[in-house]
Amino acid sequence: MPEGHKKERPDMGLSEQGDGTRSKRGRPKGQATQAVYSTLRGEILTLALKPGQYLEETLLEKRFGVSRTPIREALIRLQADRLVKFSPNRGHYVETVSFDDVPLIFEALDLQQAAVLQLAAARHSPEDIAGLEEINEAYRRAGEQNDHKTMAELNHDFHLAIARAARNSFLSEFYETMLNFSIRLSYLMFQSASRNREDFEGYYMQVYNEHVEMIDLIHRGEGGKLHELSRRHIKLFSDRTVRFLTQRAELEAFVQNFGAAGADPVS
Repeated sequence: MPEGHKKERPDMGLSEQGDGTRSKRGRPKGQATQAVYSTLRGEILTLALKPGQYLEETLLEKRFGVSRTPIREALIRLQADRLVKFSPNRGHYVETVSFDDVPLIFEALDLQQAAVLQLAAARHSPEDIAGLEEINEAYRRAGEQNDHKTMAELNHDFHLAIARAARNSFLSEFYETMLNFSIRLSYLMFQSASRNREDFEGYYMQVYNEHVEMIDLIHRGEGGKLHELSRRHIKLFSDRTVRFLTQRAELEAFVQNFGAAGADPVS
């Protein structure tokens, strides 16, 4: 199974000793950083930590029982993932995604994914194909269990595995940045679809089936057909995202207007 598919079980009691190199349980400092990173990343992904929410280092130190060094190292990694931002005035806070950003995200994904798929079709190994199939089947099982977080993670892992098969570290790095930036949108789409089981099954199975088709075309080296499929795959995601965000904005506007109308005195 590809490395990105492994799930971390963070240890919440990772206080370091005086030398700052190991926790009280004898864990290396790097493992403390990984535990903080994995926990915060999962909470950002599932929106337990809201966009724009301030990440106060002192509170994080107390929560995780570690010194400031692994906290800052974890926050720097989350910055690289485009999940956290830093401001000299505010410090670290959860990255926001504006409505205006969404078309730009999908435009960048469209261009980068097409290139990644072309190279993967030409350079993949049998192990790459087996890994993609394994991740996609795990994604299908997560869908059957209605596990939105795992589905979003596995969908992310699937596309990262394609990037590895492309054998171009520069392109893969840019592509991974966009995947990291869009992962919360992916979680929201799976979560919103789950409110209607028929809609959810249709959506997650369409994603699964397009992944199956993608694997087959990569295996057969069909670069031209992959480009067409890539556009279709991103359109499925982007159309659903825009529809969801539009409906949400309309609902929020309705509630605000309703509240304002209700506050007026009766004449």
